[in-house]
Amino acid sequence: MKFTIDNHDGRGAVDYSGVVLAGRPCRIVRRLNEPTAFTVSIVPRPDLPVPARNGRVLVADDSGSLLFTGYICTEPALELAGHGTTGSVYVAVLSAISDDILLSRQPLPQAGAVYATGAGAALGSMLDRMENAAETRLLSDRLNTISEFEIDSGHTWAENAGTLANATRSAWRLMNGAISMVPVGSVTHTLDEAQGTLSLSSLELSMVKALANDVTVCGAVEPCAYVTEFYEGDGTTTLFYLTEEPWTPAASRRKPLVELFQGPSIDTQLWNVADSGAYLSLTGDGLTCAGGSGQYGSVLLSAISNLELSGGLVLEVAGVRFGTTTLGILNGLYNSQESDLTDCIAGFQLTQPGGVTTIGPVIDGAPSGSLFTPQAGHTYTLRLRLYTSEAQRVLQNYYAPADPSGSLCFGNGYNNSGATLLLEVQDTTNGVAGVPVLLYSGSVALTPPWCLYAPLNAALLDCSIGSVTVEQTGPVWVTSTPPNGTPVPRRQGTPAQGADCLLQSAGKLQFYPASTPQAGEVIAVSYRTRRRSVARLASASSMTAESIGGALPGTARWMGTVTSPAPRSSIDCENAANAILSVATSRAAAWSGRYTAWNLDQQGDVWPGDVLAIAAASARLTANLVVRTVEIDLASTVPMLAKYVVGFANDWADELAVRSTNTVPNDVVLPQQPQTTTPLGNLNTVAVTSINGSAIQIAAGVTPPAGGGFEVRRRDGSFTAGPGADLVLRTSVPNFSIPRQSVVEHFYIRTYDGSTPPNYSRFSTAVFVNLPLQQ
Repeated sequence: MKFTIDNHDGRGAVDYSGVVLAGRPCRIVRRLNEPTAFTVSIVPRPDLPVPARNGRVLVADDSGSLLFTGYICTEPALELAGHGTTGSVYVAVLSAISDDILLSRQPLPQAGAVYATGAGAALGSMLDRMENAAETRLLSDRLNTISEFEIDSGHTWAENAGTLANATRSAWRLMNGAISMVPVGSVTHTLDEAQGTLSLSSLELSMVKALANDVTVCGAVEPCAYVTEFYEGDGTTTLFYLTEEPWTPAASRRKPLVELFQGPSIDTQLWNVADSGAYLSLTGDGLTCAGGSGQYGSVLLSAISNLELSGGLVLEVAGVRFGTTTLGILNGLYNSQESDLTDCIAGFQLTQPGGVTTIGPVIDGAPSGSLFTPQAGHTYTLRLRLYTSEAQRVLQNYYAPADPSGSLCFGNGYNNSGATLLLEVQDTTNGVAGVPVLLYSGSVALTPPWCLYAPLNAALLDCSIGSVTVEQTGPVWVTSTPPNGTPVPRRQGTPAQGADCLLQSAGKLQFYPASTPQAGEVIAVSYRTRRRSVARLASASSMTAESIGGALPGTARWMGTVTSPAPRSSIDCENAANAILSVATSRAAAWSGRYTAWNLDQQGDVWPGDVLAIAAASARLTANLVVRTVEIDLASTVPMLAKYVVGFANDWADELAVRSTNTVPNDVVLPQQPQTTTPLGNLNTVAVTSINGSAIQIAAGVTPPAGGGFEVRRRDGSFTAGPGADLVLRTSVPNFSIPRQSVVEHFYIRTYDGSTPPNYSRFSTAVFVNLPLQQ
């Protein structure tokens, strides 16, 4: 063994191997997706003083192969060992942590998520946000994809890296300045009794967890029924109470990005900057652009984090001032990193036809809507509002092992959705908010689940931006139709934004006095109701096998809450349940134990995330076991002796990619039976085409399922094959009428197919009316 320390005193790496105290632990402890620790006791001497905190530690074996690299994390502890001829003798106990300690000491910025990204790219994105991340990156191209990953700034870099690696069944480590990440099982160590590489007396192995074949998974509170609720204004009422409490995002997610451009330089922890000509700078006016190469994308400020196009989004670039040259796109959403005009989903294009600056909307890569001519010296806010009824576009991925080293993925999809868009310009000169000018109001049939957000994309642009704000408001949209008029959108927000109304807590819609609905004006509020997400699935084949020919009950139930990756919806819960079932019904997934051997590294050093392939014919044992911990005790001998204690556990014995607790939330409604079929797609395209005193006209917008159609009931959650007192009608025609009988009525609509019993859509589409029965 060679053990060196660089105390940063100009002497470089000094060999401390000769002062290691025998009989005390000289130990390296490796844990899966956690920092590596090293402890050793030394007897200092005049030429080898007590090492200092932050001393650089390297430990190598006799061949020179590194076993540990890191830094002394605290001041060494001194223990009195006795007295010698020169005085008191002390033992210094050193504790060191692997190289990642330098990253974990740095603060992590609060930032949005990245979506549908390989684990290596997500790890690289996190490194890019660090101030001094100069590590060499050795990231396998076989790493699994994470559907959503958001840095938790309340945890260290190592803890965030561990969360990412666990969720994708990967293993990371930082060694000698190089960070690596590989799939779990990339390295296999064969221990075979017949070949003499396995000692059964050194193997401790047991199944530590009962099987489960009936699994209930609970997740977050999710949006469920698609509601459109109608009211009629009377010219004075400004407060309307919704029948159900709408789903809204958590407070911590409502403003994923706020930038005031007040630092000494552009914050590269939040922004990617493309600016080879040095046209961008921070001035007293904020982000300032002074020119460009003439090509879109050559001068680009884009968010490092992707933006999920879900629910309601309000994107603002404020404090915008224009100079003499304007050709570019501000406040733009893009399909990819290309960021050219044709790639723009929505944004504000700045042009200068005839030498006059104009602002015009870009929708799906083409100019659309109306043009606006800003006044010289004025300050503006460019605001983009996007609404989609789907609050979750990207589904979580859940991984389970596939022997010997692969992974099964459950999930890996997204929800399709169109979007409604409003683009407006507001004059805010001298802090006085003018009336917003609407440039575009319309819809696009299909949007990507996530996009690149770029506040500034300059071809040749002279302007400044004071601030950027991205706000997530949830899937709530308000329109109103004046008597004998056409529907118009009602903006939600603050009076300073020129908004008409605000959705308050507990489902109260408050209109501002200047926007009070007039008498006879019909207000339509679209929103989603809320409930706890849950799914229950079972394995019929496992139940049959466990029943022992029907002599015993074959059901083994497990209930709990998955914590990572956190399910955002019932679909996520179903995918998590499938991943759990794939391991919980396998006896091979419950193995746990440890193996002790000397100089095990002679077959290749063992790291957490490796697999031990155990073959013992005498014990009728063949198993692949995932290494979780490695303890290496180094003896002061020549040649070196290293005692390896390898702890292992498979995915059901010790959770890896899918983490859970046994708690069941109090507000969850537990399914009474396991789900046997996948629900039909939600009916989220319904449009109410007209309402009168006798009927509501419905346009479903989709073709009915084979052998089925559309079912309307007065209560949600009661859709069955039988009629029931709350059944209103069944029809196979996509355009139909629902008869009215009273002023206040609630109707729920689902699709159903020709199965026996019928299969229904997952959530209802609801129509709530609070309108008089006019003749």
